[in-house]
Amino acid sequence: MTSSRRCDECGAPLAEVAACREHFHALLALEARIPGMAGALPHFHAVASYQLQHPRGMGLTVAAYAGLLRVVADSVSGRTTLAEIRRRVRREADGATPVRRRDGEPVPGGATTEWPVTVADVLAVEPVASAYAEAVGRWARSTLEVLDPGRLPPDTRPP
Repeated sequence: MTSSRRCDECGAPLAEVAACREHFHALLALEARIPGMAGALPHFHAVASYQLQHPRGMGLTVAAYAGLLRVVADSVSGRTTLAEIRRRVRREADGATPVRRRDGEPVPGGATTEWPVTVADVLAVEPVASAYAEAVGRWARSTLEVLDPGRLPPDTRPP
């Protein structure tokens, strides 16, 4: 009999793992087996998509979450490069604005657990660069479609 347990943040099936973070670790292990993938744009999209779909568990502040959402949208649309993403993330992480949420601060993001693509879906792809990159791109685009970064409140958009 299979388990119907699902991640309470992204909705991914948890039949074979205790928590969705185990899926994420498996995803990183999958990436490590694909030559040239670690540190490439699909890696950024995978980590960012996981973070955006797990706002409680990842602990980002509202501002950091909004910034991540914006940079993913810019990346997927081709408005930024991986080098610029790295500069932006470094600048944000080194700034005076906290990235990690403190106790009592609001959890960012929507309340959805109905994501069309989750980490579990990406884990099901063949471990070759083209298939992985395509699956992660689909994950990032579907996450953006659900969150609709164009409708972020103005006070949460990064400068």
